[in-house]
Amino acid sequence: MNEVRLASIRQKLSASFDVSFTTYELHGRTISMIFLSSLSAQSAVNALIQGFTQSPKEDPLTFFNGSVSALLDEQAAITQILSGQCVVLLDHDPAYYSVETRGYPTRSVHAPENEKSIRGSNDAFVENIIQNVGLIRRRIRDERLVVELDKEGKLTKTDLALVYMRGIVDQDVLDDFKHRLQANSQVEIYNDRNLVEALYGKTLNPYPHVRYTERPDLCALHLLQGSLVVLVDTIPSAILLPTTFFEQIQQAEEYTQTPLLAFCTRLSRYIGIFLSIYLMPLWIALRVSENPTMLNLPVQGVHPFEFGFQILFAELVVEWIRQSLIHAPNMLSGIMGFLVVFVLGDFGIEFGAYTKEILIMIAISNLGNFLTPGYEISLANKFSRICLNLMTLFFKIPGFCIGIIAHFLLLLSTDTIKYPYLYPLIPFSFKEMRRLLFGSLIHSTKKQNDQMKAK
Repeated sequence: MNEVRLASIRQKLSASFDVSFTTYELHGRTISMIFLSSLSAQSAVNALIQGFTQSPKEDPLTFFNGSVSALLDEQAAITQILSGQCVVLLDHDPAYYSVETRGYPTRSVHAPENEKSIRGSNDAFVENIIQNVGLIRRRIRDERLVVELDKEGKLTKTDLALVYMRGIVDQDVLDDFKHRLQANSQVEIYNDRNLVEALYGKTLNPYPHVRYTERPDLCALHLLQGSLVVLVDTIPSAILLPTTFFEQIQQAEEYTQTPLLAFCTRLSRYIGIFLSIYLMPLWIALRVSENPTMLNLPVQGVHPFEFGFQILFAELVVEWIRQSLIHAPNMLSGIMGFLVVFVLGDFGIEFGAYTKEILIMIAISNLGNFLTPGYEISLANKFSRICLNLMTLFFKIPGFCIGIIAHFLLLLSTDTIKYPYLYPLIPFSFKEMRRLLFGSLIHSTKKQNDQMKAK
């Protein structure tokens, strides 16, 4: 029977060079092991073999690695092999024994790249889902922390981890996510964005429906507040559900400051983000309508076509620079700095690509984008600003007013599973707004403790 099962698995997997088939004769028993050398830890496999050799003749085999499950389905066993597990076959035993031997290749934990903090934790998620779960468990050492592991996708079979606090999590959000996951079980999952699109559909709305974060400390904080955290294997970030606009522009640094300083930091950032969206369109409306500005800039002789081309060209140049700095190798960073000075300095102004005042407004607007902690929502704000710029260039002040109303309606219509996108501003909640602006301590309520004791 062993030979038949081995031949079947070998026929399906032997084309890959990293599939290892090993057979031992021990105490009159035939033991066959199948594992991937690229995903299985050699030390774990050696410990497993050592356990077999030390097993007494009369007793069953000893599996040293502890985590062992018996499977009766061959396809399920192959899935375990392709996930890094070692499958053991015994003669005269119909079960496929799956042993935990995973040793995924991964990089070391390092400081966050996007959500940096001076006094906060300096560890970030990596591509290994097991390590990511460990980073969260290190911060919450409670039996109510639940981690459900699932595999999604018919071909990819990507590991997903649903992390939540039992008795604290928003049950509606959890049930809705599980229902959507089950309804889209055949969709191939290869990253977190693809997962969100599969569950909640593609849309032309630029604003993200969920929050992405690479910080395990933020995940732990949101778990204690009742959020659901979703981890996707091979992706160094987590998905937070549910979320709102104001939740996404919060920064990790605020949780390490005194309440007054945190409030001032939040307020200054909110003003910067607000100006990054509306300052440039407002200035365009004043210029094309030849109204005086607070900066006392000249407004006579404005040609809308030339003026609009300069603004859009400057926006495009800044976007090119942003993408180039992201994708350019480190060794070319010096050259990139020279090109930035050349394009956005006096050379561009003397060449007539844009004026000094346009460059000032573009710089202020993009500073507001850099103030936004969430990368996705900063891009959405930038896209909204460009659309407002176009509306204002074509229709002047009426276009600016219509654009603001359209942007406000877009934010109101953005679906966030449970809460309105502008909550707690619309609908207004004094308690949540106070927590958002001033922060609050997290307490384990007596009701939650009583529920836990009853269980």
